[in-house]
Amino acid sequence: MSGNITYSINIGTADVDDAGTDAAVKIQLIGEKGKSPEIPLDKAGNDFERKDFDVYKVTIDDIGDSKKVRVFHDNSGIAPGWCMGSLSIGWRSADDRQYQNWWPELGWAKAMRFAQHGPLGETTVQGLWLASDEGGTDKTLNLQTTG
Repeated sequence: MSGNITYSINIGTADVDDAGTDAAVKIQLIGEKGKSPEIPLDKAGNDFERKDFDVYKVTIDDIGDSKKVRVFHDNSGIAPGWCMGSLSIGWRSADDRQYQNWWPELGWAKAMRFAQHGPLGETTVQGLWLASDEGGTDKTLNLQTTG
């Protein structure tokens, strides 16, 4: 790969109470040749709400084989904490003969479940909290790959 590369950033918000955020979410890819600029992930409408799944197309200079991904937000808005439920990054050549997919191991996140009359208790979901009270709003994750 050389020149500009278009990546598909596939990102989902977990299906638990308070998982969504109104904070400005960004991503940065880190590869064997360098790193991308900080890329804002923003579409028309309300991104990163509970159970949302969005695809963002981003074109950046070639950074070589992706090794890590940095996901972060500006901690703005009411209740800015965010529980990312899934993330994958893909690249495919124009002739579809080459492809590469990457994803981080997100692990398991604890969350509270609520009903109309109050909390039901704690649950565990696959995901990663980006929140000031959950280890911070800026996380760098190692990537696994196929392709």
